[in-house]
Amino acid sequence: PSEELKIVYCNEHGQLHMGSMTSDQPILQFKKLQDLQAYIFTYKPDIVMLNETWLTKHVHDNEVISSSYYNIFRNDRSDPDKAKYGKKGGGGVLILCRNDIDASFSEVKVKTSLPISSVLLKKKKKKK
Repeated sequence: PSEELKIVYCNEHGQLHMGSMTSDQPILQFKKLQDLQAYIFTYKPDIVMLNETWLTKHVHDNEVISSSYYNIFRNDRSDPDKAKYGKKGGGGVLILCRNDIDASFSEVKVKTSLPISSVLLKKKKKKK
């Protein structure tokens, strides 16, 4: 296995149609979703970082990407956060790590108004 990691970053500017962000059944933007999935399945990046996903608790992980290939870590904008900043939606961070990478969500203990997400990656021990 390679020692290098392929890492991709993208500002999504929304996976949801703006008018449906507050709905219990939000409508995904399928063209963006197809483009994202096509890129991931073609280039097989090790880690994908997305911001401004606009995802909500009503969108399941498997609607975005198959969890059989990636561990999915999300930090959607919370309802109290939306109210605090007068937002109906927007925000959100999503991090995908390939399943063969030892990755776990790491709590950010710093008090901040920023939606910071952290993932802890560990190198797999080489067999001797």
